Amino acid sequence: MANRWGILAALSFARVGMGFQFQTVAATAPLLSDRLGFDKAQIGWLIGLYLLPGVLVALPGGMLGARFGDKRMALIGLAMMILGGIGFAASESIGGASVARAVMGVGAVLMNVLLFKMTTDWFAGKEMVLAMSILVNTWPIGVGLALLGQGALALAVSWQSAFLATSMLAAIGMVVIWLVYRPAAGAPAAQTVDLAALSASEWKILIFASLPWALYNAPYLLIVAFLPSYLVEQGHSIVTAGGLTAINTLLAIVSVQAGGILVQRFGHPDRLAFASLAGIVVAMVGLINSQSPLPWIIASGLVAGLPAGVFASLPGEALRAESRATGMGISYTIFYAGTAAAPVIGGALAKHLGSSAAPLWMAAALVVVCAAAHAVFRGLQRGTPGVGQAVHARRNP
Repeated sequence: MANRWGILAALSFARVGMGFQFQTVAATAPLLSDRLGFDKAQIGWLIGLYLLPGVLVALPGGMLGARFGDKRMALIGLAMMILGGIGFAASESIGGASVARAVMGVGAVLMNVLLFKMTTDWFAGKEMVLAMSILVNTWPIGVGLALLGQGALALAVSWQSAFLATSMLAAIGMVVIWLVYRPAAGAPAAQTVDLAALSASEWKILIFASLPWALYNAPYLLIVAFLPSYLVEQGHSIVTAGGLTAINTLLAIVSVQAGGILVQRFGHPDRLAFASLAGIVVAMVGLINSQSPLPWIIASGLVAGLPAGVFASLPGEALRAESRATGMGISYTIFYAGTAAAPVIGGALAKHLGSSAAPLWMAAALVVVCAAAHAVFRGLQRGTPGVGQAVHARRNP
């Protein structure tokens, strides 16, 4: 397990628990509303609160990893996920649930930033897009597992059992990381923790390298958060709505990996990215305007994951190895600022307009903005000599 693929398998397993824990609020939302009285805006708040700590924690998390070690801080993040899941299960009010959700969110942010940095250490200059596709895939795998199982578990046992299950999965991930991970041989012993040490070119290109990843994930979060409620409003049961959403997520898992393989084999990541983003918009508009959601859910899933590895690898193109830990913290501060707000705004729109379709329209609009942001990044990259040029050239034969 000392090879880079074994390391990636360990990191990927741990990250599955993050998607699983994130989705549990949406998967059990009808029961949380029924048993605890949470409305759509409060559900959106709790969904977004899992990501919101990233705005404040992502950058310090990268710096803490540089100072105290990536593995140690990732394990601390997993421990916080465990505590947060237990705390949410014990909550009986929106206040208690919010505190617990924030604790698990801080832990997830800390782990997530460092897992991407650790993967970059092991795959820099090698199969980066393919490795990132595998790591990225763990989020929808975790979400899919929650969609398939958490609603049924909550109905069969209790809503609390669904959140305790997230703590159990995080605990297993913690053991796996502790047993398997070791630093990459090529990783620098000293990491930059001074923001001033990043060059002006790195700052500029890193900011724009991070925007497509944030704008790509925000629509996905809106879909997995609000599509189940939308389908329930259309007359489907909780279990059926979760199953239909899970189909979309499971197909996205396949398409994420397919995208990584296609780029690794044929190159041309930008063509793949723009074509798949266009396909997502068409599928979303069709879903909202159709009485038969299944064909559009399938179509969306088949194209949704294709550009994931491309967007996830962009920050790595902009960073030197010595500034990677802090740079990833900056990148994920931008990521979390964009994605955390999406479910909160989506929930507020759904409540204000009285329709769960509003967040889905918002998702389609953000996909269009993502395409524009990616085009701007590539333009800046071509005009910034020495930053990311070699990586980009290899992926565009």
